[in-house]
Amino acid sequence: MLRELRIKNFAIIDEVVLQLGQGLNIITGETGAGKSIILSALGLISGERGSSEIIRHKEEEATVEALFETVPPALSADLSEAGFEIGGELIIKRILNRSGKNRIYLNGSLCPLGLLSQVGASLVHIYGQHEHHTLLQSETHLNLLDAFADLDAKARSMKQRFEGLSHAWSRLNDTRQALEQQRREKALLEAQAEEIAKSGLKPGEEEELRSSRNILAHSERLYQGCREGEEILYEGESALVGRLGKYVGKARELVAIDQELIPTFELLESSLAQLQEAALQLGRYADRVHFDPRALEQLDDRLAEIQRLKRKYNGDIEEILRLQTGIQVTLENLQQGEAQILNLEKSFEEARQAAWDTAEKLSGDRQRAAKRLKRELEKEIRGLGMPDTVFEVRFRRQDEENDNPPFFIAGKKLTERGMDQVEFYFSPNPGEPVKPLAKIASGGELSRLMLALKALVLTPGVVSTLLFDEVDTGIGGRVAEIVGKKLKQVAALHQVISVTHLPQIAAMADSHYVVRKEVDNGRTFTRVERLSEAERVSEVARMLGGVKVTERTLRHAEELIEATVKTRS
Repeated sequence: MLRELRIKNFAIIDEVVLQLGQGLNIITGETGAGKSIILSALGLISGERGSSEIIRHKEEEATVEALFETVPPALSADLSEAGFEIGGELIIKRILNRSGKNRIYLNGSLCPLGLLSQVGASLVHIYGQHEHHTLLQSETHLNLLDAFADLDAKARSMKQRFEGLSHAWSRLNDTRQALEQQRREKALLEAQAEEIAKSGLKPGEEEELRSSRNILAHSERLYQGCREGEEILYEGESALVGRLGKYVGKARELVAIDQELIPTFELLESSLAQLQEAALQLGRYADRVHFDPRALEQLDDRLAEIQRLKRKYNGDIEEILRLQTGIQVTLENLQQGEAQILNLEKSFEEARQAAWDTAEKLSGDRQRAAKRLKRELEKEIRGLGMPDTVFEVRFRRQDEENDNPPFFIAGKKLTERGMDQVEFYFSPNPGEPVKPLAKIASGGELSRLMLALKALVLTPGVVSTLLFDEVDTGIGGRVAEIVGKKLKQVAALHQVISVTHLPQIAAMADSHYVVRKEVDNGRTFTRVERLSEAERVSEVARMLGGVKVTERTLRHAEELIEATVKTRS
């Protein structure tokens, strides 16, 4: 709800503060006093574009600031996600500068105009001749019809069914595409799997092969080296083992003389044993070594094959083996894919049937509600001074050359809102054909039509503040009283701000404001004042009697206001 509106240096307004209340807020004043300026300021808060021409003469900038004490939960969540701190209330500040450096703030943080337009659309709707009306947007007509018929729960169910269908359709298509891609790749995958399997690759094989090849390539050198070591250690008169063996015998004699040499003797004896073992192992190794050119060629061929596979599959042996496992899984999935497709097709058909069945039932409810809305709205609008009005809810079909199941069949397009596209048609004059509402409704007609719709729907909307301008155009007397009662009825569930020239409507106010124009030192100023009960009587009397207010006019004003109070209680 809009709690406070501050306007500074705006047209002929130097500074004005409006403390607005719940229910019906009425704004009155002499013609030209500046009531339309207040509406323009509210338009800026709602996200409309501003011009430097509205900045007060001799001032550099104009400011409009609004405090909303409650914010719809969905809007609060969106703003929090966008980085704005929302603590239960929202302050919008709009600054227009002559230099063009205009600024917008939401709770103190800079905000782009596009976002303000979205925010404003969720907070305030202005119904007036020169404003952008949501009622003129055919997209909103379905929401109004659903609200009138109390179909919101069924509409939510339709959205859930549609989301289920969309999900099932996406899963089926994605799986089909993946399966088709796998089918195209199947021959290649099978060839790769067969090639890798035949290659017999083993983890660590390449390192083992390179080690074996290195030994085989140097077999002659290994043989000669081992024989040479064997000869040095064991063969011939100068062999180390023989010479050391003779000395060990002498050392044993020395130990018999002095046992202090025992550790030294043991070292010599141990060294002799180790040299004997080394000579023996060198001989055995030399006996095993042999050069086999064919074996070396086979090793080179195997290593070359491994290198080829590594280049082809762009990885080492371990990666190639992991690829082989992945290919096997893919091929197994391909075999199971047909069964998966059948299951997904079944799920899709169930979701499609559920969505279209829900859409058909919802469409039937809407068509019955449309006939009832026509009757009741024409009755309501006749009571608002438009006796010859014809109103229709038309269901449109979407023309496409070919069906596109599951979302377009036989001229009906399925969306999350069902299969219906509706638009309100309207004719205010006898003998004239009905036409789309956006093409023929004037500001006053539009305001009264929305007033009638709001009176019928009577559901607390996301938008809590409604501003009606020119709702009293071309009416008076009893019709004016009916319009006032309708405004009062709507104001029971919405904050309503209405500019009026009619005392019958002004008398209905929960809060009454008067706009006055004054001249001080050659400059024009607009003042806005909230009226007390006594002041309300004087203002309603002025509206009844014109310039000269008599005692009789005052009594009439009191009677109007008292009648309103009695009706309210």
